[in-house]
Amino acid sequence: MSANRSLTSALRPLTQNGASTSTQALCNSTRRQAVASHRRSASTAVASSSSSSSSSSITDAAPSASSPSYVHDPTPNVHLPRLARSEPELYAAVRPPPLSAFAALTARLGLIPSSLDPQTRDHRIRLVYQACTHPSFQALVDQVNASANLQLEPSAAVSGLAKKQGASALDAAQFLTLPEGGVEHHAALATVGNSLLGMLATEHLHLRYPNLPTRVLKAAVSAYVGPSTLSDVGTELGLSAQGILRWNKQARVPASSNLTQKRGGRGALPRTLSSSTASASSSAQMRTLLSRDVAADAMRALVAVIFQEQGLSAARNFITSHFLNRSLNLADLLKFNDPKLALSSTCAKYGKQPPQSRMIAESGRLSISPVFVVGVWSGATKIGEGSGSSIRMAEFRAAEDALRRLYLTETPLGDFDLPSCTLDAQFDGSVGEGKVEERSFTPQPIGEAEVLTAAGKSRH
Repeated sequence: MSANRSLTSALRPLTQNGASTSTQALCNSTRRQAVASHRRSASTAVASSSSSSSSSSITDAAPSASSPSYVHDPTPNVHLPRLARSEPELYAAVRPPPLSAFAALTARLGLIPSSLDPQTRDHRIRLVYQACTHPSFQALVDQVNASANLQLEPSAAVSGLAKKQGASALDAAQFLTLPEGGVEHHAALATVGNSLLGMLATEHLHLRYPNLPTRVLKAAVSAYVGPSTLSDVGTELGLSAQGILRWNKQARVPASSNLTQKRGGRGALPRTLSSSTASASSSAQMRTLLSRDVAADAMRALVAVIFQEQGLSAARNFITSHFLNRSLNLADLLKFNDPKLALSSTCAKYGKQPPQSRMIAESGRLSISPVFVVGVWSGATKIGEGSGSSIRMAEFRAAEDALRRLYLTETPLGDFDLPSCTLDAQFDGSVGEGKVEERSFTPQPIGEAEVLTAAGKSRH
């Protein structure tokens, strides 16, 4: 016990010294924290006072919403004009077109080579824009000009968007400015292009297929450069893009029906109707103007633009590349009421021996599905062959095959000259981009005329 008491008394001074030391350290740290917090509060007060003074100065400098010098304008810097909000379809139709779209179309047509000067380049782009504008577009422009509420603001006349600062030079460089007054449409250009398409396609097909009957030749020309083909080629070139074709979708055009020309056929007018009644009824038939019609007219106008700017040779190359090089089965256009009679007349006209039908092969004569193969000979020359489920059908098809072999005789492309090539030097375009050499025309020998006027006529 005495030993423990002495140990406790010996350790007591050490414990008291450690406690006093820790208490003193704690007091010192508390004092330092208080000083730091006091300094932070002082700096915060100074900062708040400075910010309040600066905000008060800004508030004094800026006018309040209730002050008479403040004008609130909710309109953004760039916004749609009134026409876009009241008549969106009309606004979309008359909005200035983008220059880049027509420049790309002009480049695809080969009208703006890199060596062209800027003035001629702009002129050709505007010609392409004119070729894509239908005459019905004038009605939309007149509708906008007739009402003051529908007219575009001066700042929106260039780009179609109203701007507070007005139209800039960049807007004029990005959009085509519409001419004041009347609309420059493609009516005259389409007429010239239609004549060029008909002339160049007719001479090409006539020299390539010299024995083709007249009816079939006309049908082939319509198939190669007709409205449907023109519309399809225009779609491939990009005419169906938004904003390219300019036309009135509500326009009405006369229906292209030839009921008065039919005689006793299906759909013909009664004979009791007079000529005045027939003309009145035909004029009353109207239909909506379709986009395919506008695209076809635009393609005709583009052909005229190429002819005007680059000459007849460039127009011929364009028509040959985009229209006449297409594949068309002309055999489907040849139809005969009596091919055996037509073949006999043809052989007599050419001084050949009369055609004779001979059996080449047969199978299953007594079965439910026989097959007969018949050939047609003129002397020792076999001129046709056909097959069918009966001998009469096989003879009919063999005679048709012989006539098609004759009428569809094709001249190689490099073995004939076109008559229009003699005019290349005379019509070399408005801007002479290259000297066109004068070419001579070697006429082909005149072949025999078609045998029957009914060649190519439908059986119905």
